[in-house]
Amino acid sequence: MIKKVGFVCLVALMVLGMSSCGSSKKAPAATYSDLSGEWQVTEMNGRTLNPTETGQTFVFDTSMNTVSGNAGCNRFSGRVEYNPSQRNIIRMLQVASTRMACLDEEKNALENEFLKNLDKVVRFESLSQEGPVRTVALYGIDNTRLFVINKNLLR
Repeated sequence: MIKKVGFVCLVALMVLGMSSCGSSKKAPAATYSDLSGEWQVTEMNGRTLNPTETGQTFVFDTSMNTVSGNAGCNRFSGRVEYNPSQRNIIRMLQVASTRMACLDEEKNALENEFLKNLDKVVRFESLSQEGPVRTVALYGIDNTRLFVINKNLLR
């Protein structure tokens, strides 16, 4: 009798444990097509940024494999290299930017850091907790998180 009660309790605990594991929410995996659209930079090199102050944005067009946006003072554009067999691996190539004067020293330094980081991006990953992918991290070759971008918060 005691063995049966112990066995029933053990089975009940296992079922409860399995059901609680299933209910934990896992971040949705980002696909290349999830990158399409306008994104605001909310973090760069571990520093939280206010996108309304910095003005830094990415605009990905995954159907054309292009990236453009605002580096802070100047606009930039380039090509995105993506191979579907290498999931979440991307590179930004042939990036060019306008060279208008940036009189704000801090904004100029942020823009220079932004443009240098573009060359380092090799991978992206969703940071969203659930639902559609709204937050993405862009990483360098050494797994350094270079950017955190959010789907355009102003629209």
